[in-house]
Amino acid sequence: MKGKDLLFIGGGIGLAPLRSLINHCVVNRDEFGKLEVLYGARSPADLVFKYDLFDNWPKVRDMEVYVTVDRGDDDWKGKVGFVPAYLEELKPSPEGKIAITCGPPIMIKYVLQALEKLGFNEDQVITTLEMRMKCGIGKCGRCNIGSQFICLDGPVFSLAQLKKLPPEW
Repeated sequence: MKGKDLLFIGGGIGLAPLRSLINHCVVNRDEFGKLEVLYGARSPADLVFKYDLFDNWPKVRDMEVYVTVDRGDDDWKGKVGFVPAYLEELKPSPEGKIAITCGPPIMIKYVLQALEKLGFNEDQVITTLEMRMKCGIGKCGRCNIGSQFICLDGPVFSLAQLKKLPPEW
């Protein structure tokens, strides 16, 4: 990922796993191209890491932060809408970019479709399937999809790897 532009797409508490990677990129800013964070939550009250989203990350050189909520309230002055639709509206160029996404399964499904529609290829897209895990050591079988155990073989997968899995992921 070094030398590439990075697009982080998070939904709900899916920003938590992305945050350490985002902060690593911020601390090592010269090793990466442009950084973009697209984050969405159900409501303004559900937003996590507000300091990073509204104060810290927007001040970082060559970094853009986009925030949306599914439902605004009377005090919300920001974007209202779903993450996949906002992604399509922003139209990020896939050239020299890697997209990393984590969030609710339904969001991931539509984000992956949007990224492909925007021209991202299978090796430019990375996601997590953490929601499938229970024991974390491959014993319970809950995370088994085809021949893969998400807890052992993942939970991070490229879109190319996901396309080799049965459709129930």
